[in-house]
Amino acid sequence: MLQIINENAFLIARIVLFFVATLYIFKALQAINLNKIFKQNSADSIRFIFMVVAIILGYLFVDAIISLFEYLNQLL
Repeated sequence: MLQIINENAFLIARIVLFFVATLYIFKALQAINLNKIFKQNSADSIRFIFMVVAIILGYLFVDAIISLFEYLNQLL
């Protein structure tokens, strides 16, 4: 089939957007107050949980967006 954009461009976009999305998701998660759930002076634990959740959500978000563009590229 005819493809408009090479697949390498999607791979590069996936990597770049992953880091950008993860950064913004991490900053958004920091607005959540979890002091009621965790003990005092457990900022490292909260930050670690936020980092893991941000990485997971960043991957899922970018994978959904790039997969949509890859599918549209194959249709054209």
